[in-house]
Amino acid sequence: MKKTILLILLALVPMFIFAQEGKETESKSKAVEFSKKDGTLLRKEFYDIGSVKGIEFQVLIMTDELSKEKLGALRIKTSYYSSVGTDDYVGTLDFDEIDACLKSLEYIQNTIITSTPATYTECGYSTKDNVEIGTYSSEKKGWVVYIQTKGYTTRSLKFVDLKEFPKVIKYITSAKSKIQELVN
Repeated sequence: MKKTILLILLALVPMFIFAQEGKETESKSKAVEFSKKDGTLLRKEFYDIGSVKGIEFQVLIMTDELSKEKLGALRIKTSYYSSVGTDDYVGTLDFDEIDACLKSLEYIQNTIITSTPATYTECGYSTKDNVEIGTYSSEKKGWVVYIQTKGYTTRSLKFVDLKEFPKVIKYITSAKSKIQELVN
């Protein structure tokens, strides 16, 4: 009897683990909510900012054509390639999150990745839409910088070469300027 119960439990554990991978968490992003508005004529304009090794940065300006309300956000897109096809994952940074994100990334660049940790260390910035940009220490590689556009799947995870990290900061800074220019 004990063996039967144990076998049933062992059979159920993998199903629970795989179910968790696809569980999307609710976004708290203003831009995501704005884009879901019903009963309005919504214009979406996309402006390419740049890309770093499989990570695309884009400004999205949304305008409610009837009320003329405008909202701008930074979109970060990653892609996952498999034999079945390509899956794109888009994460959003609201305009009011960009300053804190930039401050965090500059701190990572100037302080964190220039140090040598005594123990395994992680440091990351998360957005209202569950985008995470951060770094962790690796015994073999030193510091590893990453961007994960969707917290519910590792398929949205991309690694950034330390030499390319300043470009990420530059693109986010450019996006902030572009949003200010187009929304005001």
